[in-house]
Amino acid sequence: MADHVKAGDEFTVEAADLRLQVVQLEETLRQRTADLQVCHERLSAFTRVLYEDIRAPLGLSVSFAQLLEEDYAALSDEVLRRYLHVIVQRGRAMVRVIDELLQTPTELAAEVEAQVGPLDMGRLVAESLARLEYMVEEQSAQIILPGEWPVALGHAPWIEEVWVNLIDNAIRYGGRPPRIEIGAADQGDGTVRFWVRDNGPGLAPEDQVRLFAPGDRAHALEYGLGLDLVRRVVEKLGGQVGVESDVGRGSRFFFTLPVR
Repeated sequence: MADHVKAGDEFTVEAADLRLQVVQLEETLRQRTADLQVCHERLSAFTRVLYEDIRAPLGLSVSFAQLLEEDYAALSDEVLRRYLHVIVQRGRAMVRVIDELLQTPTELAAEVEAQVGPLDMGRLVAESLARLEYMVEEQSAQIILPGEWPVALGHAPWIEEVWVNLIDNAIRYGGRPPRIEIGAADQGDGTVRFWVRDNGPGLAPEDQVRLFAPGDRAHALEYGLGLDLVRRVVEKLGGQVGVESDVGRGSRFFFTLPVR
């Protein structure tokens, strides 16, 4: 009788364990399904942004190239230079998007301490605006620059990419026409804060929290391919990134860099 009771108890325990395993498998399956859905949404967002970022400059370049092919002999030197300038600028825009895609955490993990030094921030911003000239002209964007720049430390090629991404986003998601204020201020704590302010629709508090959050790239992609890159670059150089915004009153994206 005792053996029979013992065997029954063992069967009951085994059945309970089996039910627990089934529940755990079901929960794992639900979680995997949710993860796949998130991956699908991220891929869809990535595809949409990539399509827009590459198709527009490519389409315009092809259009201007066709005009050159059809009417080259009838165009003045000034018009020819203008058409070629647009093609070059749009080509650079596509190269920038591709460069962002190829920028990986492994590349950012490379030793750059020997290349870090005082930055000529005025020059870097000017070069960034030159790369975005076609967007500035196309959107009739107003750019407001400071009279002087405080000196900070960083790696110039990376910081130029930071400026290009933040200004690009300000033009793309700002008001119509965009009004963009670029500025800087010494924080008095060993860092300098640089910022790009736009006149766009602004961001809700929950969106501000998510925007630079690691691992939330799908949300960041809604605001451009480069925000994740901006965060990783600035943090690698010892700074921080963030955004201040009120719905209906625009946004100010900022980053900090050390001064020593």
